[in-house]
Amino acid sequence: MSSLNIHNTQSFNLNSLTFLENADFRKHLISELSAGKRMIALCPADRNDRSKVIAVLADRTNSMISVSGWDTGGRLEFESFANDFPHTNFFECELAENHGFKPNGHPWLRPVRKQTVIDGNRPYKFYSIEGDEIHEVAVGPIHAGVIEPGHFRFQCHGELVYNLEINLGYQHRGIEEMIIKANDTQRLILAESIAGDTVMGHMSAHCGAIESLSGTAPALKAQIIRSIGEEMERIAMHIGCLSGIANDVGFALATHSYGRIRTIMINSLGLICGSRFGRGLFNYGGVRFNIDAEVRKQLLANMRSVRDDIFHINEMMFSSVGALSRFENTGKVSHEDAVTAGLVGIAGRSCDVKTDTRVDLPYGAYRYAHLSMMTMQSGDVFARAKLRSLEIDESFRYIIEQLENLPETGTLSPAGHMQENSAVVSITEGFRGEIVHIAVTDSQGKLVQYKIKDPSFNNWYGLSLALRNTAISDFPLCNKSFDLSYAGHDL
Repeated sequence: MSSLNIHNTQSFNLNSLTFLENADFRKHLISELSAGKRMIALCPADRNDRSKVIAVLADRTNSMISVSGWDTGGRLEFESFANDFPHTNFFECELAENHGFKPNGHPWLRPVRKQTVIDGNRPYKFYSIEGDEIHEVAVGPIHAGVIEPGHFRFQCHGELVYNLEINLGYQHRGIEEMIIKANDTQRLILAESIAGDTVMGHMSAHCGAIESLSGTAPALKAQIIRSIGEEMERIAMHIGCLSGIANDVGFALATHSYGRIRTIMINSLGLICGSRFGRGLFNYGGVRFNIDAEVRKQLLANMRSVRDDIFHINEMMFSSVGALSRFENTGKVSHEDAVTAGLVGIAGRSCDVKTDTRVDLPYGAYRYAHLSMMTMQSGDVFARAKLRSLEIDESFRYIIEQLENLPETGTLSPAGHMQENSAVVSITEGFRGEIVHIAVTDSQGKLVQYKIKDPSFNNWYGLSLALRNTAISDFPLCNKSFDLSYAGHDL
């Protein structure tokens, strides 16, 4: 068998994976991609050894993950897959930038995190449009507000944007390499810091990977508490995004109303573990903090209160003629473009791309208690905002149901040592979308590869698509409706 089919967070021995030579690997991967599978990772099996590369594809039709191996034989050139399967292009760019591979025939080799160089030290030329009335607007990387660094380069005709090129990677944190070298305690802290607003999402993926490699099985109560934390984070961040969207259209009453109840949500996370962003909650084998009767009572009261409040705020927001006139048909991305670009999470589901890890590749407590997947078709600011409000409702249903039926015991199980020569793919659904963590061990059971993919890696290009033929004055609104992470991309 040319590929290994595994479940989410199912570890496997590397010796069970066949590493194909270049021509066979290319033929096999084309067959896999042509069958509708989607690339979610392309990286060396060992961070410091380029002789063997793994390609990881998600097959959501049967809730499986396909892992394929490539024996490079020391030859770092390959024919690009991106012309026929455009969603693979940024994975190839990353492989070229990080490890010196050359994807021949790549349609648009561009920087991932190095800003100005590609293919070694060759200067990168930004895309430009020429014409008598074409002008360029450059924004960032230093911004007027309290915002992380990112560079946005608009090619405009008057107020109309023809093309937006986004250049990131100004934060060279090296978090993947640090996780490989860290001890257990340090790894947990680093994983919490991948994207500061997605602590629950990334910690769930990280702990799922390490626990699978070590044969550790968290108790059901611990899994439920983790999922409650994930859904509380989802609600809080969606509310924050809705507040920002309202602010960008000058709807002050909605802005401040959302802001008030977001505080209650993050305070509720703090009620569980002492951190309003959930830091310290996760540990290998489960969670560090229990939800006892008193905490559960307060959480239920908070959840019901915010659920009822946000119903009325959403009703006000989405019945406002002024707000809807700014939301509808602004920053549209078509279903075809969303599929082609490989958009995930809200960005994809707003274009009727039916993908949600909690449903397609369920993990943890989501294997036992299900959520509904919701999509919209218009692919505009309205769809991205409305979907957040619908997901908030569904997350409240889930949290309250779990709190009302919380098991009595079992928050932390003993964690074992990681198996040697093994690998695992751990996927979770953060509030932005699909999070992927891949871990590989050597013959001594030590990490030799740790690969992270935040949903922002997929979705920044979606923002570029949304700005085409859109007024440049709508950029802040479109940007906020995607609500992407700089840190999650930059790593």
